Amino acid sequence: MSVARLPPLRWPRSLHGQLVLWLLPLHLLTTAFLGWMFAQSYGETVYEFMDEQMQSLAQSNAARSCASLTDPLPQLPAQEVHQGGGFVVQIWCAREPARSLSSFQVVTVPLQSEPGWHELESGGARWRVYTEPASAGEVRVQVLQSFSFRNLEVGGRSVFASLVGLLLLPVSLAVLALVVGRASRGLRRSAQLLAQRDERSAATDLAVPREIAPLVQSFEALLARLRDALGAQRRFVQDAAHELRTPLTALGLQLENLRPHLAGAKPEFEQLQQGMRRAEHLVEQMLSLSRQEAARAEGAASSVDLRALLRASIGQAMAMADRRGVDVGFVDRVDGPLSLTAVEGDLRSLFDNLIDNALRHTPAGGEVELRLEPGDGATRWVDVVDSGPGLPAEMRERVFDRFFRMPDAPLGGSGLGLAIARQAALRHGLRIELRDRDDGRSGLVARVLLP
Repeated sequence: MSVARLPPLRWPRSLHGQLVLWLLPLHLLTTAFLGWMFAQSYGETVYEFMDEQMQSLAQSNAARSCASLTDPLPQLPAQEVHQGGGFVVQIWCAREPARSLSSFQVVTVPLQSEPGWHELESGGARWRVYTEPASAGEVRVQVLQSFSFRNLEVGGRSVFASLVGLLLLPVSLAVLALVVGRASRGLRRSAQLLAQRDERSAATDLAVPREIAPLVQSFEALLARLRDALGAQRRFVQDAAHELRTPLTALGLQLENLRPHLAGAKPEFEQLQQGMRRAEHLVEQMLSLSRQEAARAEGAASSVDLRALLRASIGQAMAMADRRGVDVGFVDRVDGPLSLTAVEGDLRSLFDNLIDNALRHTPAGGEVELRLEPGDGATRWVDVVDSGPGLPAEMRERVFDRFFRMPDAPLGGSGLGLAIARQAALRHGLRIELRDRDDGRSGLVARVLLP
């Protein structure tokens, strides 16, 4: 027989949940304690007040004579005695104890031999009894009051006080939710500000509670270490690229000088030249990546005219397009001015690499076209459209990895262009999508979604 096991209790992960878990039982315990304290304090006050009334009533009747005991005392109803707190008066003639009067004949409490205060049971109820001390007067007086009234009075007021405390519980929870919500909104605003920053930004100017300040300081220290690590990496890439650039340039010149002497090995020479151009392109891409990182670390965002930037990228690519025999065009379907707030070098690197990638995969006689599209009204985009072989859908994410090249990719590529383009796009809140052409022709569309 299997026994069902209850799932383990989990501690709430939210600050509001933890506060409620702690404060709710604390509030209930405090309410119960305050109710008990009120019962004690109010009970003493009620007892003192009632005792004073009983004593005054007894003293006022002690001046009576035995002759006045012929008229019976007005009788109190049982409800008034037990629930209304009515005082029961008993009077005896000192010379004739058999002669007595009582305002509540239902219960007979004998005259106590000792004067003062007594507590006793009679008629199924507990009574508070005050016996007036014997004096030169003719009568003895005793005043009774039911404990049930006193208990009802004190208990009812104590329950009322406890209910007031319980009614304050929703108010306390609402105030708690308000305070925690306000603090949470401040933290969310700080988180949004942090999300908009990079490793160059300091977080010391964030308005956060003192309790969160150590976390922010630790985060700032982490950013400082990250800045140092990225700076060292950037300097290494830049130094390595510069060191490689000079010997590669010299090696290219030496190859050109060898061309007249290698007329019989032209295919091998062409392959060697292609490898040399690929190495030179790789070094240029590494320098571009290094410059991009440096621009990010040192440059500030500004308003960039996107049309002018696209035309500049096309102009730079014309020499390569002419060399490869590819036609390059620009189609602008967006009305009005178009600008972006960005680091211009980053944005230029983004489109330079997309155009370069399109040219390298477009055969001679093909075309590469830049299209500035109005989109769906809410989002505009720039399409870089080529007429190359296209790209399988399952590879459209892999090509953004650094140094990744398709097995059938043309020679001369470095595997860094699309990675550089994506990094530049992500830094400016842009997104690059690779898709097939809409007109059914072979080719690839690199779409940059604008904000």
